[in-house]
Amino acid sequence: MANENMRMSAAGYAALRFNEGVVMHYYNDAPINGNCTWGIGTLAHLGPCTQEELQRTVLPEQANAILEARVREAERVVRATVTDHQLTQAQFDAAVSFAYNSSTQNIRQALTPANDGDMRSVAQHMLRNIVITPRDRNGRPVGPPRVSQGLLNRRQRETAPFRQGGQ
Repeated sequence: MANENMRMSAAGYAALRFNEGVVMHYYNDAPINGNCTWGIGTLAHLGPCTQEELQRTVLPEQANAILEARVREAERVVRATVTDHQLTQAQFDAAVSFAYNSSTQNIRQALTPANDGDMRSVAQHMLRNIVITPRDRNGRPVGPPRVSQGLLNRRQRETAPFRQGGQ
């Protein structure tokens, strides 16, 4: 099975940390979304942080442990989705970064064309995942979906290996 031995590289980890940002306390993510987040893009819960949460600091060991676990899961999903076509290391790293930040449905939809070697379609699908819907603590939408410039910039970086190696 293609990609079964792939792991995120050191360069991939560095890019993921850049894409997510490293914040060693609880904070409200993107102004549009406002979800309580900490560490390296770890969602604490939907909706804004409480005042108590905003006072919490995060230890490097905590952030790194969650990062490792989430990367391993993202790697597993990428390997399970792209089974018929070998990805380059740069493509695998970018796919894991995308998976780290996306729903399983979006991951499968975006990465499935890679099985046919259709890297341009992978990039096109990934670039559709740039919208944020503000939600309350219960997950209910509290405003219309809006394009996130931060996600657009991130997707541009993540799709580069697929656009360069596309057919």
